Amino acid sequence: MKLSLDWINDFTPIKDVSLEDVLKKIAASICEVDGVENYFSHLEKVVLVKIESLEKHPQADKLQVAQVSDGKNKIQIVSGAPNLKVGDLVPLAIPGAELGDKKILESELRGVKSSGMLCSEKELGLSEEDAGVMVLDDPEAKPGLNLREYFGFRDTILDIDNKSITHRPDLWSHFGFARELAAQLNLPIKFNPFETNWDFSKDIISPKVKETEYAHSYYSSSIEGIQIKPSNKTVRSRLKKCGVRVINNVVDVSNYLLLEAGQPTHFFDSDKLSSQGGIELEVDYAKKDESFPLLDETSPKLDSEILIIRNSKKGVAIAGVMGGADTAVDSNSKKVILESAVFPREFVRKSIRKTGIRSESSVRYEKGLEATTTLPIIKRALHLLKENGCPDLKASLPAGYIHTADKKVEIEVSLSFLNKKLGTEIDQSTSDKILKQLSFSTEWKGDTVKVLVPKYRQNYDITIPEDIVEEIGRTLGYASIPVRPLASDVKPPARNFSRELEKHLKRAFSQNLGYNEVFNYSYASSKDNSFEEEVKDSIKILNAMPDEQAYLRTSLYPSLLKNIRFNSDRFEKLKIFEFGRTYKKAEEPFNESKWFVWAVSFGRKSNEKDLNVLESDFFEVRTGIEKVLRHLNLRDIEWKIEAKSYFHPKASLSLFVSGKKVGELGYAHPAALDTADIKKRVILGRFEFVSLLEVWTEDRNKNYFAAPSHFPQTEIDLSLVMDLNESSSKFSDLAVLEKFPELQDIKVTVVFTGGNLPENKKSVSYRFKLLSQDKNLTQERIKEITDRLIQIANSSGYPLR
Repeated sequence: MKLSLDWINDFTPIKDVSLEDVLKKIAASICEVDGVENYFSHLEKVVLVKIESLEKHPQADKLQVAQVSDGKNKIQIVSGAPNLKVGDLVPLAIPGAELGDKKILESELRGVKSSGMLCSEKELGLSEEDAGVMVLDDPEAKPGLNLREYFGFRDTILDIDNKSITHRPDLWSHFGFARELAAQLNLPIKFNPFETNWDFSKDIISPKVKETEYAHSYYSSSIEGIQIKPSNKTVRSRLKKCGVRVINNVVDVSNYLLLEAGQPTHFFDSDKLSSQGGIELEVDYAKKDESFPLLDETSPKLDSEILIIRNSKKGVAIAGVMGGADTAVDSNSKKVILESAVFPREFVRKSIRKTGIRSESSVRYEKGLEATTTLPIIKRALHLLKENGCPDLKASLPAGYIHTADKKVEIEVSLSFLNKKLGTEIDQSTSDKILKQLSFSTEWKGDTVKVLVPKYRQNYDITIPEDIVEEIGRTLGYASIPVRPLASDVKPPARNFSRELEKHLKRAFSQNLGYNEVFNYSYASSKDNSFEEEVKDSIKILNAMPDEQAYLRTSLYPSLLKNIRFNSDRFEKLKIFEFGRTYKKAEEPFNESKWFVWAVSFGRKSNEKDLNVLESDFFEVRTGIEKVLRHLNLRDIEWKIEAKSYFHPKASLSLFVSGKKVGELGYAHPAALDTADIKKRVILGRFEFVSLLEVWTEDRNKNYFAAPSHFPQTEIDLSLVMDLNESSSKFSDLAVLEKFPELQDIKVTVVFTGGNLPENKKSVSYRFKLLSQDKNLTQERIKEITDRLIQIANSSGYPLR
C-alpha cells in the first residue's frame, strides 16, 4: 500500500516532524515500511516556459531555435520537436536536471547555444507520449512555475508492507494511518473526513433498499446534477501517486474515498438502473451459473455462495468485489446512485477465492470493516463530488440499514496483568494516558480498568486483554522496556529416552549402514490397510479425500514399497528407512503405534534363481541390524522362524532381544510385490519401537565385559551337505544348544552349489571359534568337540562333504 505524506498532512501536521523520526516511529510502533520514494524528484529542475519566438536553425533543417521565457529570464533553446508554436506553454529541463539516464547540460548544437531541453511527456516520465513537446493549456499554469509543484508531485511516498497491517483494517487509508501516527507522535487531528456535514434534499426520491441479513450495513443515495469531466489537479495527482488510474471525476471520487478513508463506495448510473424495471437494491446470493458483465470486461459464472447486489432482481455487482458494466457511470451519466456498504469479510473472501478477482475494495473488505462509517462516508463523497466538477449536485436522504450500530467491545485489564506481561512497572496515570491517546475510553476501579474499544478497532482486532497489553507496549516502545535476567531456576531437562533411541537408530542406519530416511504421509487406501491383515478398525478421514488417501495407515510397509517402486528405475541399490506411526480405532494409548521400518532392494529381479545371492543379501541386512543392536548395547539377540502373510514363507524371521519380541525381517511375499507393481526382490523389516525402547531402557547400561583370555584361540571348519532350501542356521542353533564352554562364535563362511553335488543340495561351511579362559585347549579337547559336532550333524541328516 502506498501512502502520501502530503495527503496525510491534511489530517495531522506530520510535516512538523522530521521524516527520519516519522519512519522510526512507524517501524517501532505501527508496521513495516518497504520503501520511501521522493516522488518525481527529477521534475524539481523542470520549469514551465512560454515560447516567444521561433527561428530555423542556420545549420540544420530539422532543428529550430526557440526563445522562451520563464517570466523573468529569456532562454535560448535548440529543439527538434515538430509541434513547437509561439505562445505555447511547455516544460523546460534546465541545466543540471537528470531525466532517466540523461543529464541536461548547457551545450551548442551545430554552433548555436542551447540552455536546456524542451521535454515530451515520455521524457518526463508522465506517459508514453513522445510525438512532441508537452503543451499545457491549463489557465493555472504560469511561466516560471516548477513542474513538480504544478502537478502536486512534491511529496514523499511510503510503501507499506501489506502483510504487517493485515490485522489492522483501520490503517488501510490515509486518514486511518494519520490517526494512528497522530496518536503515536502525540499530534492533533486537523480534519476528520467522517465528521463532514451535508444538507440532503427532500425533493429527490431516495432509492428503494430491501433489507437483508447479508450485509452489516447498506445505504444508497440518489444524486442529481452530475457533470462528467476530468478530475481536478489535486485528485488526479493523489490518485497517480498511489498508483490508481484516473478515469473521470465521479469514479475518481470513489477511488479517492477508498484511499482517504478506507471505505469502499460505488456509483451506479441511475438511468441504467431505472431501465431495468425501477430502482430496488438488495444484497442477495447469486444463482448457480448466474453471470453478468463486470467492469474488468469479464463475465464469470457465479455460484450460490457468492454475494451480489441486485437491482429489480437483476445482478448489477459482486458485493464488495466489483461493479457491473451494464450499470456503470459513463460520459453520458447525469444522475447516479451512490452505494456505501460493509459486507461480512467471510463472504467477500469466499467471492475472491471463487472468482479470482482481487480489487482494492475487496482487499479492504476482507480485513473486516466497521459498519458505522457507511453513512458518514456518503456525506464526504458528496463534498468531494461538489469540489470535483459537480457544483450544482443535489442528493436524496440515504436509504438503507445497519445491523451492528450498537455493537461495542469492553475489556478489563489489571495493572498487575499488564506489568507482568510487559515486564514493566507502569502506573495508572501512564497507562490511562496511552489508552486515551489511542482513542480508548477508560473506567478505573482501583488498579483494574474497563477499556471501551473504539469502533474502528473492535472488529477482529482488539478483543482480549493481551491486545490491550500490546497497544500499551508498542506505544511505549518495546526498546524502552528494561531487560531483566530470568528469575526462575535453570534445571536440566529430564531425559527423554524415546527421543534418544529414535536419534540413535536414525544415526546408525544413515551413517553406519548407508540407509536413506524417507517421510511419507500418514494416509493410506483401504487396500494398503489390508497389507498385513484385514483391518476392520481403520480410521476413515472425514474430510473428502481421494481413495488412495481416505484412511489413516495401519502399516508403514506399503509406503516404503511405493518408495521402492518410484525409485527402482533410478537406482540399482536402494536402502531406506522411516520412523512413523500407525493408527487404529481403540482407546488411548492403544490407538497409535510407533514403528521403525526399513526396506532394501539390491536390484535382484523377482525371478532370481541364485539362492546363494539371495541368501547373501538377506544375511547382509540381518548382520547390519545386529550391528545396530550391538551399538545400542543389546547383545542377547535371537532370530526365530515365524511365518507372516506378507513375507516369503522361506524367509520370514522374528527378532527377539533379551527374550522380548521387538521386530521382524523377511523377503516381501511375491504377491505383495505384484500388488505394488515391483519387479525386484525387496527385503522388509521393522522394530516395534515401544518394545525395543523397553528393552533398551533396561539393558542399555548392562556390562558385557569379559576379561581377555591369556590362551590362544582355535578354529574348527566343517562343511556339511544339506537341502538346497534348508536354512543354514539350523545346524548352528543345534551347536549352540550343546553349550560348549569354549565356543565363542559360529559363522557361515561359504555356501556352495553345483560341482558334484546333487541339484537339490548345497554345501555350507561353518567356522567355530574356540577359546578357553583358564587353560590351553588340548588336541584331545579339540578332537572331542569336533567329533561331537560331526555326531550332531550326522544325527540331523547333514553328512560331511
